[in-house]
Amino acid sequence: MRTHSYRFCLGLLIAVLLTSCSTMGTLQFTERDIDSTANLVSNPSFNSYSSLPTDALKGWNVHLEPQGSALSPVIIDPQEATEGKTSLRIDASNRAVLILSEPFQVRRYGGYYLRTYLKSSSTELPNLQLRFIVFKENGKILNRFKSKIKPHSDWTLHSLSAGFIKPGARFGRLAILIPPFKDGSVWLDNAGCFEVHGFKID
Repeated sequence: MRTHSYRFCLGLLIAVLLTSCSTMGTLQFTERDIDSTANLVSNPSFNSYSSLPTDALKGWNVHLEPQGSALSPVIIDPQEATEGKTSLRIDASNRAVLILSEPFQVRRYGGYYLRTYLKSSSTELPNLQLRFIVFKENGKILNRFKSKIKPHSDWTLHSLSAGFIKPGARFGRLAILIPPFKDGSVWLDNAGCFEVHGFKID
């Protein structure tokens, strides 16, 4: 029953991410705010942990829309990286790709800086989205933040700042949404979420 409930909630989350609007962050944090703060995202460099495709991408979930048995356009690439030895490559296809981190703990009064490095060889790539989703303990979504991304041919840092989270926050997830595109590839690397600020409590 618990597994069924988890799959239902995950399916609902994917549907929300692929179709709904999100709020833009009003805060502005930068790389300088990270200092020695721990990265809340597991496996930020998309390292391969297994030779089995289902277990390779530890710390992340990959969702394709539409689903199907066709070969996945998502590949761990040992030839490209900004950090570590690998990156995540998404090849052109007619499917939307959602890269979703495992849950990590967040606080209502925390200020968060999220980031990823991207590059692309596509000539006609639509805007990607970097998203931060905050949940209650029961899995209900409290906040959604997003930033539109237009990758370049060289590795470029893209970020999102978030805060003023609603009461009841327990965990968050970083998400990267890649719409269908017709040619080339997109690479992701060095992703993360950092709690860089604590708001005063009245």
